[in-house]
Amino acid sequence: MGRQRWTGGVVVQTRGEVLDGARDYVRKQIAGLARKLPDRLVSARVKLVAFAKPSAPVPALAQANLDVAGRAVRAQVAAAFFAEAGGLLRARLREQVASLTGPRTFRPWRGAAPEVPAARSRGPREIVRRKEFPLCRCDPAEAAFTMDLRDYDFHLFVDADTGEDSVVYRAGPTGYRLARLHSPVPPRDRPAVPLTVRPRPVPVESAAGAAAGLDRTELPFAFFRDHETGRGSVVYRRYDGHYGLITPA
Repeated sequence: MGRQRWTGGVVVQTRGEVLDGARDYVRKQIAGLARKLPDRLVSARVKLVAFAKPSAPVPALAQANLDVAGRAVRAQVAAAFFAEAGGLLRARLREQVASLTGPRTFRPWRGAAPEVPAARSRGPREIVRRKEFPLCRCDPAEAAFTMDLRDYDFHLFVDADTGEDSVVYRAGPTGYRLARLHSPVPPRDRPAVPLTVRPRPVPVESAAGAAAGLDRTELPFAFFRDHETGRGSVVYRRYDGHYGLITPA
């Protein structure tokens, strides 16, 4: 069987009061990019979220997910208006898709502040979404590249060198840091990405305990070893102010 081909439709989902004109504008932005990838694009999906609450730091959130020749490419941006978000989203996706065929480039480090700030939740924050999936086994450089392609601040994976659940994330003087469950030593082979290694032990606790720890900090996520399964897991801040949980299948 041949690989599925893109049929020209960009699927758009909306949440909140998103005007038809704003939805159509963002769709046209992504469709324009998609038309330049006719032989490689499999699917294109967009999600637009309009925040009406005063606690939201920005009112317009736009996220796109592309399947480019079997490789997941994701971008998420926030702006004052969807017209601005649509242009930023297309530019971000264009850079990410270019890195699939050209020389691999790594995102510049913009500091500790997240590009898409989380809303301030009313009342206690809760874990409102739980995702479980098999972790990819790869080296830290490949994990960092995947993190950039998907526009994440972290990526949970299995270190091919040590076999440990590990995470790469945006931090430190180089912008990329590696944390393994047990090994604080640098990778055996020098990675292609500028990488520092977290020297502190990964805490052993429950998901609820990790979430409670995030309540006391401004960090975007917490990597921990689950006290029941012994596996590496991540609790992270969602754009709605609550938390998500990622665990290995």
